[in-house]
Parts: sequence; C-alpha cells; structure tokens
Amino acid sequence: MLSLLTLQQDYIRAYRRYADTVAVLSAIYHVLRQSPPIVDYIGVEQTLKNGEDNLVTPDLIALYERRTKGLMFELKWSLPFSEKLLEKEIKELKKYMIQCSQWKNLTGEVDYHDLVLVCHIEDSQRTAVILSKVAIEQGFDFLVHDGFAVWTWMISSMRSGERREQLILTAIHGKTRNSAIESMVRQPTGLILPEEALTYLRSSFNFTREKPPVQYTIIKLIQHVFSQFQDPRRGPWVYELTTDMIYEKARILFPSWHDFDAQTIQAKRSWITEALDMMYDLRIIGKPIGKPESWLVPIPTLKTRKPIETTLCTKLARFQLKIIKRPSRRGRPSRKLIRPKVGPRMKRLDDFF
Repeated sequence: MLSLLTLQQDYIRAYRRYADTVAVLSAIYHVLRQSPPIVDYIGVEQTLKNGEDNLVTPDLIALYERRTKGLMFELKWSLPFSEKLLEKEIKELKKYMIQCSQWKNLTGEVDYHDLVLVCHIEDSQRTAVILSKVAIEQGFDFLVHDGFAVWTWMISSMRSGERREQLILTAIHGKTRNSAIESMVRQPTGLILPEEALTYLRSSFNFTREKPPVQYTIIKLIQHVFSQFQDPRRGPWVYELTTDMIYEKARILFPSWHDFDAQTIQAKRSWITEALDMMYDLRIIGKPIGKPESWLVPIPTLKTRKPIETTLCTKLARFQLKIIKRPSRRGRPSRKLIRPKVGPRMKRLDDFF
C-alpha cells in the first residue's frame, strides 16, 4: 500500500526532474549561443517538414557553417521503465533523421543534420541497452552512425551538506559532426555549468515541449501568473479570473509562444486547465456559482514557510490517498481519479489568508 511519504516523494521527484530538464534546455541554448558562437542560428520548438511530408518539432534546432548544416536536440525529462515503451520512444526518433526542409536559411534545406537525444543519467543505461537492440533492425542503423548522439545530464551538489549545485552534460553514445560541440561535451569531466549559471538559466525557460507533471504547472501559475492580476491597492484578495485570462498571461512562459499553431495552443491550454482543476480539487482555489470557466483565486495563493513544492506535493499525496482508499460500489478500491461534485466551493475570505 502506498504511503503518504512515498507519494509525496514521487511527486517531488517528478517536479524536480521536469524543472531540471527545463534548466538543461536553457543550458544547451546558452552553450550554443556563447561567444564566439558555435552556431549561426538557434531556435526553440520550431517546426520542420521531413521527406515523408510529416511535421517534426524538436526541442531545439541549430544551424552552423553559414547555415548549411543542422542540429536537432530532443530532451526527455523521463523515459519509460517498460522495455516495450522505451523501444517505441527510440524508434520514434527516426522521424527526425529523415532529410528535412523549412530550415531558417535561404534555401530551407541543409547539407545534412544531426540529432542529439538528451536524457537523465538515471535513464542512460536502459536507453543504451535498447539502442543497441533497435540498431540492428532494418531502418534503424542511424542509431550507430555519426550524426546521432545521446547526452546525459545530472545536477549534483558541489559539497556535502550545501545547496550549491552544478549541471553536468556528458556524451555517452555516438557523436555529432560539429567538432566544437564534441570537444566540449567530451571533456573528462563533461560540460559543467556552475550554480551561478544554473540559477540564471532556470529563469530563461519555464517549459519544454513535453507535458509537465501537474504540480509543476501549478507552481508556475502561483509564482509567475496569478501575481500579475494582483491590485496593490487591495492587498491580499480573492480575484475572479477566467481560464482565458489565466492562459493569456501564462502563454509567455512557453518557448516560442508567439509561433504556436492551433494544435499546440490546444495542448498547452490543456496543461493550464488541468492545473486549475487540480487546484480546485485541492481547495486552493474556488469556483463562483454558475460560471464553469471562472475561478476564485486568492492572491497570495499558497502561503507556506516550507518550499512550495513540498507543501503542494504533500497536498497532492493526501488527495491521491483519499482516492485510492475510497471504495467502489463493489467494495474494491477505486482506481479512477474521483472528482468532487460539480458546484461552488465557497470559503469565507479570511479562510484564504
């Protein structure tokens, strides 16, 4: 049976893993843009068209040697433990290795491009095993040729008992055909970014292209979005906000938010809606009567002396335990996420503060 502590730790681990992956995206962007620049152009979440007429959107793309050669970076904040699902993830990389068009240069094409898969060091061993297995199948030999590489990342403490951290990027498989990048990541220590750079980079981006855990989105809403609605003349107050209002303020947190297509907008809006629904379930925000697209948001929203992720993940763990323990009609534990009944959840205003 899952315990409160186990669930809380799982939620915190997922939050930190995603947050750190965002820092990695920022770090790679920063490294590629450093002086003298290694690349001529770098873009975040830009869509290309491959030779099979399918659209592909890597997390990062870059152009170098006068924009005649390309690089793609695909970040994974978590990879499946299931061998079958991990194999599927690896095989899906093939769509990126097909010659692509719509690059940001005069012709829209490049002489060739490389792909770098970036994953957490905890996933690296499983990934390497599956890579070697898939590479012998027809059509997947690109996995063992130049032009495909796997990098791992980890964030480690510099000294025991201190909060200081450093980000380490290491090449563990294959290689790109960009000699400047290879010389950096193949140092004996890997490519190291100290805490000062890491702190700055964490503020550069807030999301990757992959769906975040709901606790991550909630924290971003509390820290960066809700505060934009606060009227300094009122002090602590409960504001009635619509989903549209919240999403419009949140869009700037997403990379290349001004280039979103309809499908991307719908997907990322769903992240915001999921977070709002969960905050309502956790009784962090309320709902006005008869307004399904509106929310009652106290600002400040979640006051705590502990780190916000600790407090929020504890609430999530308690909520999940209630769902697990709630019996179904046949007397078995319910496996489905039970939502509270639709309707107002009103509190006295002083309950929020």
